[in-house]
Amino acid sequence: MCEDEVAELIAQGQHALWSSGDLRTARAWFERAWTRADQQERPEAKAVAALGLGGLWVREHREDAAWAKVLARQQQAVQQPGLPPELTAALRVRIAAELDFAEGGSARILQALDQARRDGDPEVLAFALSLAHHCLLGPEHAGHRVRLAEELLRAAAHSSRAGDALAGMLWLTVDQFLAGAPHAERSFTRLREAIKQHDHQAFGFVAAAVEVMLTIRDGRLDRAEELARECAALGERCGDADAATWYRGQLLTIRWFQGRVPELLASLKEEVNSSALGPLDDSLLSALAVAATAAGDDLVAAGAVARLGRGDLDTLPTSSVWLVTLYGAAEAAAQLQDRPLAQKVYRLLEPHRDLPATASLAITCFGSVRQALGLAALTTGDAPTAIDHLRHAVQDNLALGHWPAHCLSLHRLASTLLLHGTAPERTEAAALLIAAQREAARFGMVLPTHPFPTGSATARPAPAGSRVGVQAGIQVGLLGPVEIVVNGSALPVPGERRRTVLAVLALHAGELVGADRLIDIVWGEDVPRTAANTLQSHISFLRRTLAGAAPIVSHSRGYQLDIAKDAVDVVLAEQLIGAEEAMPPSAATIGRLTRALALWRGKALEGVQEHPWLDDQAQRLRQLRLRGEKRLAQAHLLLRQPAQAVTLLTSARREHPLDEQLHEFLMLALYRQGLPSQALRVFAELRTALREELGASPSAALRDLHTAILRQDAALDPPFQVDISSVPAPSGRV
Repeated sequence: MCEDEVAELIAQGQHALWSSGDLRTARAWFERAWTRADQQERPEAKAVAALGLGGLWVREHREDAAWAKVLARQQQAVQQPGLPPELTAALRVRIAAELDFAEGGSARILQALDQARRDGDPEVLAFALSLAHHCLLGPEHAGHRVRLAEELLRAAAHSSRAGDALAGMLWLTVDQFLAGAPHAERSFTRLREAIKQHDHQAFGFVAAAVEVMLTIRDGRLDRAEELARECAALGERCGDADAATWYRGQLLTIRWFQGRVPELLASLKEEVNSSALGPLDDSLLSALAVAATAAGDDLVAAGAVARLGRGDLDTLPTSSVWLVTLYGAAEAAAQLQDRPLAQKVYRLLEPHRDLPATASLAITCFGSVRQALGLAALTTGDAPTAIDHLRHAVQDNLALGHWPAHCLSLHRLASTLLLHGTAPERTEAAALLIAAQREAARFGMVLPTHPFPTGSATARPAPAGSRVGVQAGIQVGLLGPVEIVVNGSALPVPGERRRTVLAVLALHAGELVGADRLIDIVWGEDVPRTAANTLQSHISFLRRTLAGAAPIVSHSRGYQLDIAKDAVDVVLAEQLIGAEEAMPPSAATIGRLTRALALWRGKALEGVQEHPWLDDQAQRLRQLRLRGEKRLAQAHLLLRQPAQAVTLLTSARREHPLDEQLHEFLMLALYRQGLPSQALRVFAELRTALREELGASPSAALRDLHTAILRQDAALDPPFQVDISSVPAPSGRV
């Protein structure tokens, strides 16, 4: 091959690398050019080709052998005498960046950058600035990176390569996302417009990955998964070494917020040793630990944690995945109740508390670092610090516009307040839980039932009047015969008065109930002189039955059942039904409301003493169940499942024979099931019952529905639905 043909191969490689961004094709052109130049013993052409083989980024050759081969060519080339000064300088920049990146350092590349500044060649300077930026992706380098990106943009103004300006815009945009800057998306918009004008595939791949991250933040998780697949295909086409690893990270993030991380356990066990990972990338070890704990495989999780940083997180270099690696380590430490690990994670992350846990070139984000700090603090037993961090995490995620992370931080804050907060904070927590459940339904998320590990021996004792953690395996059942359930085994409570004491304490879980109040409810107007002593006897019996799993704390004025509120079936039902009432019915509604209604085992508060307050509570719970049944029936109707609605409402009708809205639902369900005559019969029976019992007539809405059924009005077919807006909101706790 003649000299002009070698030059043509190099020109093709330069065009693919800097103009079209086709990294795969560029490597092919430069490899051919190097081979031909070697055959012809042309050192300068070999040097240019060796430099081009390094590509656009650092460590584009992930296989150790391939990376070492290209690096050796570059090191050999830089020793050749007579090369143009700018070529020698560019080779030194490349070699310095590759060696630093492999070790997690930056001294060599910064020294080479200083030399490039002194030399003054704009293209070598732009090249050095971009590679230096790539070697400074730890969170502590934020300010330095911004200065490099701004300098790169200035240098690009004097460079003949269009890719230099794009690199400057890209790095500046990435820096803003990594810092959680409020106007990062404005820079991203400008970057996308510039990429469209130049059609650079490699930069387009990075922009597509950032778009996936933003779609996850927006809570459109299914769409984000589609975009992640498209992004991976784009990266594969242009030959970017990160195509597969970025897709894996994005999918992991999506599954994390969907509550489906255990699905990835098998693949993570294999991929954690992939040669496609960078030399400093321990993020998949962290991900494996999280997936394993979620799947209940603590042995695998502990093994993965032990491999992080070779067993010492202090030795883990601060790379572009350092924050998300420690974010996962905090999650694993909590589930494994590894207090030393949590303490170390907290110490390492705390200086970066105001940053988002973002990976690589802002290709995925788990939300505020404060969330991991809150979890780590809680694992070490420092509940006040945990609450403070989680409150900040809620606000930080709101500012980021990261809705799934906001939902999760809301849920964790609420759960922490329920376990460790003051009485006003526990009241606040109930509203936060409902808000979190509403958001989770909107974004297709599954929130953990118990977001934090329970029963930790290392937890700091809660102050008087606060709540200890959710006791493992303990539940109090009030939606039926009053009972205690320990590790799945129901323990009956003999004696009406004992059951009444337990019911009153459980309805005020975590709160002080005065002894006088208990005596009044248990004995009513006929209080014996021995009531106080007998009450103490009942408390002692309940303590023995609970066997310390949920202590009853004595105070000077009364008693407190120290148990998580959602360990009482009444509270769990209120949370589930209340959350669904705040959202339009959907397919997810059916599962959650079915779970809520399954908590009823009969008449609520069965087997307790008669007392007006307890009667009011029983009536309140009866109405709560009715509201849940109505909402579930509406969901069945919306999903064209009238038969299920008929079954549910027919049973409810027997308990509520005069409830007009229930009958309205039932009539519509029967009509849609093809049973209009039965629907009309239901109306006639209700009209008779109302007249005889109340001297009243059916409502106008019910009469209108009756008329529409008689006419077989097409408007009654789906998606017509009855109005549920009049269903009362959840009532407050007494």
